Amino acid sequence: MKFKDYQKEFLLFLELERGYSDRTIEVYNRDLNQYRIFISKNRINYCKVNKDIIFDFQASLTNSLGPRSFSRMLSTMRTFYKFLHTEGIVTDVVLNDIKSYPSPQYKKSIPSFLSMEQILEVIDNINDNKKLSDNIKLRNQSLIMLFFTSGLRLEELQSIKLKDIDFTNKTIRVVGKGNKERLANFDTKTKDLMIKYLKSLQKYPLIKTNFNNNLFVNEKNKNLSRYNIQYLVMQNLKTLTLNSYGPHALRHSFATHLLNSGVELSAIKSLLGHENLASTQIYTHVSVQKLQETIKKSHPRGEK
Repeated sequence: MKFKDYQKEFLLFLELERGYSDRTIEVYNRDLNQYRIFISKNRINYCKVNKDIIFDFQASLTNSLGPRSFSRMLSTMRTFYKFLHTEGIVTDVVLNDIKSYPSPQYKKSIPSFLSMEQILEVIDNINDNKKLSDNIKLRNQSLIMLFFTSGLRLEELQSIKLKDIDFTNKTIRVVGKGNKERLANFDTKTKDLMIKYLKSLQKYPLIKTNFNNNLFVNEKNKNLSRYNIQYLVMQNLKTLTLNSYGPHALRHSFATHLLNSGVELSAIKSLLGHENLASTQIYTHVSVQKLQETIKKSHPRGEK
């Protein structure tokens, strides 16, 4: 079989066996397309790849991909070749060469996190925007507050349907990465905003005929796309002094506030829908002020 045929089988494996989202599969497919173009152009047998060939592939991408992006590309190749190895297509030697190829080093930037005061400032700014209708104001406020108080991923928030919301217990049923289901929580202020928003659309109290409607829609009652939500959040956060303005900054803020309040890392991991603690630690840096306070209270040399 040709590379392209195994590529299709691999993507199907990611969907059916791993339960990966369409967006994740799209990234894998894009990476493999780029790799396939390289080996085809250079007449390389994909079953006989070694470290030298991977090095040449990396060199060919120097002007178009940074270290972080190539690190992701390398992860895609490792997963693909592990699949080929399981299928008996490549040897142990080929698989080990790819697995042992060093990932490029890069500095991981820590996203900004927002205080409650900053979030309330954003909410007030939305309310003062005279260009927006009342229901769009309520939608934008609800959306940003839900990100901030639930820690949802962009794709999770975008796919929320009315049937997923439990206003009594202030929870939302979400299906995260790997089709894993969990309950996300939100606070009373977010609940009040969402109810006001749904009332403005005449969708509250919830009725069965509306259960499959998405929570966040545009003026024409069409579902907001991922791009719509990304743009909406960035536009409303750009007035703040941050190094990250997207939905991820709100997700990171959720995790950071929990950690600073003493919530165990393992609990935060579950709330974020992470598979391992290593992923959670990226989001949850503790503020310098919080560390200093802990040292003063707990360390024998701390200032009293």
